[in-house]
Amino acid sequence: MITKKGWLQSLMLSLFTKEATYNAGVTMIDANACSMKGFELTTEFPDVVTHDRDEVSGLEHGSDQEIIEQRVNLTYTEPKAKPNSLIGLAALVLGKITTTKDGAFDAYSHKIVPAPIGDALPSISIEHLKGAIQYKFDGIKGNTLKISGEAGGLVSLEAALIGAGSRAISSTEFAAAIAESWLKVNSMKIWLESGATIEIGASLTQGTQNISSGTPSDLGVRFKSFNFNWNNNLEEQVGAGGAGVLQDADYGRRSSDLTISLLFGSQDDLDLYLNQTIVAIEFDLAGAEIEAGAKKFGFHLIIPKLRLSKAPLPQGGPGDTLTCDFEMSVFNDGINDAVIIEGYNAVPEYLG
Repeated sequence: MITKKGWLQSLMLSLFTKEATYNAGVTMIDANACSMKGFELTTEFPDVVTHDRDEVSGLEHGSDQEIIEQRVNLTYTEPKAKPNSLIGLAALVLGKITTTKDGAFDAYSHKIVPAPIGDALPSISIEHLKGAIQYKFDGIKGNTLKISGEAGGLVSLEAALIGAGSRAISSTEFAAAIAESWLKVNSMKIWLESGATIEIGASLTQGTQNISSGTPSDLGVRFKSFNFNWNNNLEEQVGAGGAGVLQDADYGRRSSDLTISLLFGSQDDLDLYLNQTIVAIEFDLAGAEIEAGAKKFGFHLIIPKLRLSKAPLPQGGPGDTLTCDFEMSVFNDGINDAVIIEGYNAVPEYLG
């Protein structure tokens, strides 16, 4: 036999166009979708299967089994994330995106915040070819988002996605990919502010802090790694009359956290926990210019209100340089969105 190769895969997501209604599907063409590169995708069909082995059938092992409800769960991972992937999947998971053109340039800012209470999360279609089988999945919503990175490395991205359960064999041609460079941590600035000087800018400027009316702490030299998580805690809506697939999936009580590993500084680090001081964090990654004179490929991640949930005690032995972990929970400040992600690239629209 001819063995099937794991590297021989294709994947496209309708990141540019959302479903008009849940599980209606999106036509997978270049205007609506893009192919992904450098990805890892885990696919599961956690179907609801029932049988008659526990009832009286006159047979020791029963005789019938049926799939009652179809399910599709996907985990998308991009170890070397690019702006297009981060922007599209962040918008899918958090739920609200506003795009602004950069003057006369073909460069765009995409501001992403959590969907307001009462607004439905968007859904998309995904098509995947692996092992010589190609399936289209509709009704895909984003459940979790993880953005992380280490000093000297690249930003990585992971998103857990839940589908309606619709899955159809397909032979559609795959849409074009978006050509972009990887997001490099050595192009990222990180600031921390606390107390009364926290002030989130209405419009964000690359290369300059946007979280303080004063002078925030620059964490760049101390930085070791970061890990940001957002969880929609999606609740599957089975209902009646769905013909074996979900009728929707809605967010539960959403949650978010951030961990930053740093070189240990001083008692001031520990005091942030002991005093339960409110802090704001800004990550600003700006790479090459999208066009000469335009904004730069990259993203902002701003969290206006955090508190340390664990004491950042110094870690390390006699031969080590001491480090500490800022493990922080996200809170509402009553003014700003709980999380703000703004991405920059040459794509004019997402989830339109």
